[in-house]
Amino acid sequence: MKRMKRILCLLLACVMVFGLAACAKDEDNSGAKKRATPTEAVTPGGEPGKQGEDPGTPTNEPTPTEIPATSTPTPLPTIAPWPEENCEIRFPDRELYHYDMDLKLNTKDQTVGGHVEFTFYNDTSESWSELCLRDYSSHFTDIKTAGYDPEMYKTEINGAVTEIINVLDGRDGRNLEYAREYEDASIVWIPLSTPLAPGEKMTLSYDFTAKIPSVPDRYGYYEGVYNITNFYPILAEYDQNGWSHESFINCGECFYSEVSNYDVRITVPNGFLVASTGTEVAKTANGDTDTYTYYAPCVRDFVFSASDAFVKKETVCDGVKVNLYYPTLMDGDEYWASGPFGNQMQYAADTTLKAAEDALAAFGEAFGKYPYEELDIIISRIDAGGMEYPNLIIITDQECHPVVTFDDMPGEDGEVTPKFFSLETCVAHEIGHQWFMGIVGSNSGMEPWLDESITSYSECVFEEYRARLNDPDATPVAVERLGRKTMDMADVTQLKYLMERGMIPFNQSYFEFNSDDDYIIAIYQSAQRALYQMEEILGRKEFHSVLREYVRRNAFTNATTADFFEVLFEYAGTDNDILNQLIANTFDLDRCTESRND
Repeated sequence: MKRMKRILCLLLACVMVFGLAACAKDEDNSGAKKRATPTEAVTPGGEPGKQGEDPGTPTNEPTPTEIPATSTPTPLPTIAPWPEENCEIRFPDRELYHYDMDLKLNTKDQTVGGHVEFTFYNDTSESWSELCLRDYSSHFTDIKTAGYDPEMYKTEINGAVTEIINVLDGRDGRNLEYAREYEDASIVWIPLSTPLAPGEKMTLSYDFTAKIPSVPDRYGYYEGVYNITNFYPILAEYDQNGWSHESFINCGECFYSEVSNYDVRITVPNGFLVASTGTEVAKTANGDTDTYTYYAPCVRDFVFSASDAFVKKETVCDGVKVNLYYPTLMDGDEYWASGPFGNQMQYAADTTLKAAEDALAAFGEAFGKYPYEELDIIISRIDAGGMEYPNLIIITDQECHPVVTFDDMPGEDGEVTPKFFSLETCVAHEIGHQWFMGIVGSNSGMEPWLDESITSYSECVFEEYRARLNDPDATPVAVERLGRKTMDMADVTQLKYLMERGMIPFNQSYFEFNSDDDYIIAIYQSAQRALYQMEEILGRKEFHSVLREYVRRNAFTNATTADFFEVLFEYAGTDNDILNQLIANTFDLDRCTESRND
């Protein structure tokens, strides 16, 4: 989730506009799609296509009278709903990639770096003559490459291209040379002197030093807090088109990687608290530094936040340890400590933990039980409402400002209860990402709806779960806002606005939208509406069964749009005219067929 502040503003505009409108693969024993292991190769997926270029603006945008093209799905038998609730999502039994990292946070030089031993194997049917790493930290050399608005950032962000040295091929101990792409320093190519054959394993080792930019964001330093994310060179994903290396985007996400196991040691100045992906297994004092040791199984990335000003609060939600970190300066600040509601930060912290508890319960019921031991929540300033990473989310402190409205009335005790208009929804949204694209991955730049739209739908799951706690028979709380009676997406005449703006089909890439605003409206809001109306058409329990089966089959792999609709049609059948029309109006299933045949 990125650019939440713009989303909130756009949401009001969209409500007004819309108000006027009156694929099967092998499975292992856990049900997840099977990847090749070091002793087997996958079936070829087709010839690699041209890669590394943005698709650009589509040339055949739908007109107000056109319905986006869709293929007719092959009829499949309807399956019964998966009856389990709070079902278990099991880690795969295949061998995973493994990162072993010794890291150091240098607060004097404002850098992070260390030594990496990365063991992996070629899990495709193609020999790899070169490797592609993504070094996102190198984007922060200036405002433009980092994706910031120059009007917002008037000063230097103090980034630099990451230094990478001592790159070794563990098979023969050879030093490997590498090259960066001229126009995108984050794309690092490493030619292999001996190609890596299908099924073959190797260890790549390297040392790196990344500069931490001076920005209040998901990767940066601000007011005593270091958010260290997407900071080390990580292996790119190899898919049907070869090595994926699309352009970096800062409105939304573009991160695309394989699940791996991580063993990480982080050395920080004495007195720093560290929140991270995975579970802390040890802490060692080394004079003026401390070393934290973490184990993080089956995750797509490793991140951490660190500060000597952190306060830590924790709770346990259905066996999951939830840790909340926020800077003490918020306690000491006059505004936070003695605002209109007393200690506002304490109230926001309690609100955040309760939202996390309800979100884990709601999503565990709807999508499958959260499979990890811990979840860390950081409150710090970032240039968005929130941001998600494996086992860790960041919420901006700006979401923690309660607002008094004209209809606030004192309770029986004479107290006014503060309202957080988006804090709880923001927390739920970021936790929803633990399933999409944490457990079920995807190429979030090329198919962003699988990431952001399904997660935006999870906000409705969260809201309705809370409503059912009070009244099991309550009318779904999202129906007045997103339901078919407000804007029926099975009715093509109501989609004129979206079609004219090129926002349909929803399963287009970020690069095909005409603007960031159009991308935000389509992916975060309109596609959320389409998914909610699928729930209306099929029924809540039935649609949640579809989502649980989608998660079960695709857990810890990278899914595609075809994978989602394969499960939907297998469950719902192909004879539901209203559902079929909604899909025909808002998705292009020919793209799914093309991706299968690439």
